[in-house]
Amino acid sequence: MKQAKMVSFDMDGTLTDMEFVNSVWEEGIPKLYALKNQIPFEEARRKMRGEYDKVGKEKLEWYDLGYWLNKFDLDASPEQVLDSFRERIRVFEEVPRVLEKLRNKGYRLIVITNARREFVDSEMRQTGIKSCFERIFSSPSDFKLTKNGTTVYEKVCAVCKVSPNQLVHIGDDPDFDFEIPKRLGITAFLIDRTRKKTGQFILDSLEKLTNQLQHI
Repeated sequence: MKQAKMVSFDMDGTLTDMEFVNSVWEEGIPKLYALKNQIPFEEARRKMRGEYDKVGKEKLEWYDLGYWLNKFDLDASPEQVLDSFRERIRVFEEVPRVLEKLRNKGYRLIVITNARREFVDSEMRQTGIKSCFERIFSSPSDFKLTKNGTTVYEKVCAVCKVSPNQLVHIGDDPDFDFEIPKRLGITAFLIDRTRKKTGQFILDSLEKLTNQLQHI
């Protein structure tokens, strides 16, 4: 039986809901583009979605707000865009309770996210959960990588001085947060709040994580 010592969480879609990040990409950038180019908002949003898709989420640029603002010469800083939506940052209802329970049981808690540091810092300030975590890793900001391979997880294990079989990771991306960490021997849980997927390592709420950890 494995001995889990550290529990790692993805950020967006796992600890926080998606409204904040979706607002930045689906509302903030398109509005700026529409204003600059004097076109309707929906046309601008379709244009931006197409541009995002051309890059793809496996590349660092996809997560880089400054890259997109510069690419289209938009009149705003990353901080201004993020700040305009900060009131939309919310953790899922069970998150504070679950984090406290895990800490009380002696687990070391960290975050491993594909979000850049500026997003993470905004979310941590607004939610007040930063103190729950020993370390917060932004894979693009800290390692210049995305979680599309095992390297990020290897680096995190090395920094935190744990072996892969002592780490448990939870996230909402079937590849980045589930299949890829499993390749290293990390126990991974996929959180699917839509309840469309089922299985031993599929959770519909973080509330069920504590009991699952007892069987690892």
